Amino acid sequence: MPYPAHVSDAAYCYDGSYAGFLCCIFESYTRREIPSAVLGPAEGQITLFGTETIATDPTHARRVANGLTRLGPMVRERVMTGFLSTEEEKDLILLRFARRCFDEGPRAVQMLGDPDVHAAFVLERNVNNEVCRFIEFIRFEEKDGMLGSVIHPKNNVLPLLRGHFCSRLPDEDFLIFDAAHGTALLRQSGHVQYLAMEHYEPARDADELNWQALWKRFFHALTIEERRNAKAQMSHAPKRFWGGMVEMREPYI
Repeated sequence: MPYPAHVSDAAYCYDGSYAGFLCCIFESYTRREIPSAVLGPAEGQITLFGTETIATDPTHARRVANGLTRLGPMVRERVMTGFLSTEEEKDLILLRFARRCFDEGPRAVQMLGDPDVHAAFVLERNVNNEVCRFIEFIRFEEKDGMLGSVIHPKNNVLPLLRGHFCSRLPDEDFLIFDAAHGTALLRQSGHVQYLAMEHYEPARDADELNWQALWKRFFHALTIEERRNAKAQMSHAPKRFWGGMVEMREPYI
């Protein structure tokens, strides 16, 4: 029997935090049920299901987190990375995946023929693919001695960009503003924090504009017009990233 628990008609409503989500897993086991949905605060207000409010208890969250750690890094990372997805029903997908792994053990992470395991794998893959794209295509502009960039990701990728750019720019202060979700990753004087922001516009003073012009000129000089292939270019650098790429702005595109 895949799940010893029954499927409940109720939806779990939690505060949207990762700790709160882990508490949903804890309650699922305590109540011996699989909820019909797992919803954040905004979603819970419009659901047609009856809701059960799941309080965030640090002790319960820690117990589940320790359990995921014991299952191994692949299980833990799949849940943590998948949680950064903005796909609908991602919370329920990850809850069912976690329960499968707790029931079957670490080997469950490889059971991609199982629909719950496969769905969680797809969440993790999509988030990681987007992170790799932004590692390639983020362009910084200097403002008051700080490097700044504005991105528009589909998923909440800032936590996964943190390690790469802190390592790549160890002596620089920088800010990456996620305009799609109103958050920013700020590294300043060696300290890293996440901020809620509504708007950020990198300054384009004369020195910055000169550097941008040099970079665009270099990019343009490498281009062989007779061999330009717009379709191939978009397959390697999807058009949704072009707005943040200096070399793809007018006049050299």
